[in-house]
Amino acid sequence: MQEIITLSVFLPFSVYYLKEPLKLDYLWAGLCMVGAAYFIFRNA
Repeated sequence: MQEIITLSVFLPFSVYYLKEPLKLDYLWAGLCMVGAAYFIFRNA
């Protein structure tokens, strides 16, 4: 969960303040972390 929160805070900071270009890799990384959180917190 901490990584998802960190990515959601750091991504806008790096795009707007550091002027980093928005890459498709950020989307894939976010989807992988959401998938990981799903598998961790689902009721098995």
